Amino acid sequence: PYAEQNFPMAWRIQGSLEKYLSAEIAAWAMAFGLGKVVKSGTSPNFTYTCTPLNPSNGVDPAELPYFTAVAKIAAADYAMIGCAVNSWQIALGSGPGRENSRITIEYVGSGRFVDPSDITLPSSPLAEKLLLSSSLSFSAHGTDYITTRRLLSLEVGWQNNLMVDQGYYPGSGTQDGAAVAGRLLFGAQAATLRFTAMLEQASPEFSRLRQQTEGTVVIQMTYDANNSLELTFHRAVISTLDVVETDGFATVQCDVTPLWHSANGLLTAVAKCNVDNIGV
Repeated sequence: PYAEQNFPMAWRIQGSLEKYLSAEIAAWAMAFGLGKVVKSGTSPNFTYTCTPLNPSNGVDPAELPYFTAVAKIAAADYAMIGCAVNSWQIALGSGPGRENSRITIEYVGSGRFVDPSDITLPSSPLAEKLLLSSSLSFSAHGTDYITTRRLLSLEVGWQNNLMVDQGYYPGSGTQDGAAVAGRLLFGAQAATLRFTAMLEQASPEFSRLRQQTEGTVVIQMTYDANNSLELTFHRAVISTLDVVETDGFATVQCDVTPLWHSANGLLTAVAKCNVDNIGV
């Protein structure tokens, strides 16, 4: 009744990266997280226009672009091969600190790895251009929340729902006697958007919720003319609304549901930075 041998079954890699939001990491997350990238411009103004992959058009693949993650920690030195972005989340809050503008990226790997990696990392870190929450421009359904000075916080994210188990198909491959994934297909993609604003006596959010008013949502953070991130949801409606208390103020917390636009799709992200060949 007792085990006499252990059999390795499969390798699986997953991880997350959380850091202050910068123009460089924003461009990287949009390119690898959405999947379709059109680069334009020249140094120092590289522009990456990113949109979600849409396999239903018969052209786009059902796999996101893959990348290799390299970790060098004390005595550890390994490369994780065939990683894909499962989700990214940007959180903007109130206050002067850098922690009020953060991005969290979750990724999954094929299970393949190289140890040691034999990859030499750059000797100096990348000089990043921070996208502070105080640089935000935000308009939704015709209301400029920066002009009205009502906005307190905002969260926006993207989920690819990678079907990891589907990657271990017959013939997907092995490493060191255990299975590895041969592909990472994405499932039902979903965008999320939530914001909290001070409550007005005649709050426009209530009428938009009741009437299910559609509109465009534009989110932009800027360091300078060459470093920025702009997210545009071409159709969106307020799906839920809660009246809550925030720091002693009456506020409205709105969940916004992005909808498919027949001409422009669900989301367009335009990221500008000084780094070339992101997403290649």
